[in-house]
Amino acid sequence: MGTLLKFILRFRVFIIFLVLEGIAVTLLLRNSYYQQTQMYGVMQVVQNYCFKQVSALTSYLALSDDNKALLLENAKLRNMLDHYQSIDTAKNLALINAGTGTRLTYMPAKVVNSTTNKQHNYLVLDIDKWEDITPDMGVITDNGVVGIVVSTSAHYAIVMSLLNRDFKISARIKQSGYLGTLMWDGLDYREAILSEVPQHVSIAVGDTIETSGYSAVFPEGIFIGTATSHETKKGNFHEIRVKLEVDFKKLRHVNVTKFVHYEELRDIERQISTQQILYK
Repeated sequence: MGTLLKFILRFRVFIIFLVLEGIAVTLLLRNSYYQQTQMYGVMQVVQNYCFKQVSALTSYLALSDDNKALLLENAKLRNMLDHYQSIDTAKNLALINAGTGTRLTYMPAKVVNSTTNKQHNYLVLDIDKWEDITPDMGVITDNGVVGIVVSTSAHYAIVMSLLNRDFKISARIKQSGYLGTLMWDGLDYREAILSEVPQHVSIAVGDTIETSGYSAVFPEGIFIGTATSHETKKGNFHEIRVKLEVDFKKLRHVNVTKFVHYEELRDIERQISTQQILYK
């Protein structure tokens, strides 16, 4: 109490000034319509500014939930797109699932860890929501191929990145349809090599490189990158340098792809491998 009295006595002049100033402002506003409108305008500006800042903060805090919702919606749209592409293409009718009408399902996942500076790079995905993600499933983004799932646990999946010396997939040149084998040479994280393309094939800088669909891992026509240069290697084959569309240093969200008839296709491939061994 003594401290409060000392404070009041010390600043009594300033306190009296504030009280008198408040009384003067109140009298002025009560007796002047012009001053009332001006003060109301100022208060509205301040109030709107405060509301705007609160709204921005609320929106920022909700970004995580919004991102999850967008990822699920994106996966849903991919599934719908694949459904309509399937029923519109006669050659794909045999692969359509009778229950869902799709050849593929897409499951969104978040990248929680990744590397790009090693010779054998991997990614770790948070898959807590999806119990049916298993090894050998493809991983893609809207920009292209990312990798292949190699192992899973209750909450996470390990993905062999395209930036891995052991990674190889069948790819094709969109313009000509010719196939090759895509792999990473361990040099530039933004480039890969498409090899085993016949020498007579015409290649131009900017040609689109995409997945061939000749596997149960990646669907046909997934964009990989564009040709930047090529040279003849091993006698009769082109070796094409491909600029990857996916920037692996910026990966945050991906989609895991699953063929509806994956197990059936795998069983057939195993039978073929077994028969080849028996007939040798």
